[in-house]
Amino acid sequence: MLATITFTLSIALIASAARSLSLNVVASSTEVTDIDNFHVNATLSNTGSETLRLLRDPRSPLSTWATETFGVINSKGARAEFSGIKVRYDPQAVTKAGRPDSFVELNPGESVTVKHDLAGVYNLTLTGTGTYTVDAANLFRVVEGNNTLTDIYADIITAKVKIQNWIGQALSFKNAAATPVVSLLSDTEYSGCTANQQGEIAVPLNPHGDMLPRLRTYPGGWTYDCGTCTEPDAYAYVYPSRYGVVYLCSAFWSAPETGAASKADTIIHEGTHFPPVIGTSDYAYGQSNCLALARSNPTNAVYNADNHAFFSVDTEIR
Repeated sequence: MLATITFTLSIALIASAARSLSLNVVASSTEVTDIDNFHVNATLSNTGSETLRLLRDPRSPLSTWATETFGVINSKGARAEFSGIKVRYDPQAVTKAGRPDSFVELNPGESVTVKHDLAGVYNLTLTGTGTYTVDAANLFRVVEGNNTLTDIYADIITAKVKIQNWIGQALSFKNAAATPVVSLLSDTEYSGCTANQQGEIAVPLNPHGDMLPRLRTYPGGWTYDCGTCTEPDAYAYVYPSRYGVVYLCSAFWSAPETGAASKADTIIHEGTHFPPVIGTSDYAYGQSNCLALARSNPTNAVYNADNHAFFSVDTEIR
């Protein structure tokens, strides 16, 4: 019996050792005197013995999206306020589509470095000058041979950076969203949208449909930007601090009008990110992950945008 247990543990340890990642975050400069020049490099290394195909999830350091990928923490433990974007992304759909640019493949011993511009993504007004630790999200999604996804956590080495006294503001506006040029149609505004696109947006905004009566805030009075985002793997994104402005991306236009992962529930997803609505985060993407989150962590599920999106189109109890 002891031999059987020992053998089983050995197999588990070998399997664990076959997959291993290391994430090293390094500031481009150890001292920052210009808040517009706040960059870090994230180097992900395959330290295991197995080739890994990884998703460029917008929440991970493999993506350059200005999401809350990093934590910027001062010596007192206070986190700089996040002021970037929140984006809707469907890992399963991206995996199925199989676009080469959607993945990073690392052979054993290989590394990839991605440069991140943190200017305008983190607001240091309240946390001030001094020494900061920059950590990063260390969860990565491995694409298996059958196109299923497996989670893997990287060992992380954080960065240290000293924010010096600067002249001017502690919040960079370098990467801030420009004010959309809008055209008014009824109570909905559009920026860079063709007539056909405006029509596609209007269908899920129909106030007499089955979905919108469930909402506390009617999204028909918001601004929809059709010309800024061309990212094929993203549906839409918002700056939570800019209430009512929704940037629509390529995946939105190929999505169905209603149902799960549709135009309708994408608008719901993005709308919940605004603090006056709920102020959600992106703890999990996709129906199966959202269902698992609801079971394992109901509190986070309440504040997860995709949970609200899927609930808006499917109220069946599972």
